[in-house]
Amino acid sequence: MSHRELETLQWARDGKTAWEISVIRDVSESTVKYHLKTIYSKLGVANRAQAVGEALCRGLIR
Repeated sequence: MSHRELETLQWARDGKTAWEISVIRDVSESTVKYHLKTIYSKLGVANRAQAVGEALCRGLIR
């Protein structure tokens, strides 16, 4: 998983919306949504909550 994807996942873990993450990272909201979809695919999950849970279980984020 890329550094930007992990960073996006950490902000998602903290409950930030795609728009909030886009403001923090100074990228478009569509870029954040793209990263989230890529993360879901890589982790084999369907949504943000599952992605955060799976990433925590795998030790990708704390």
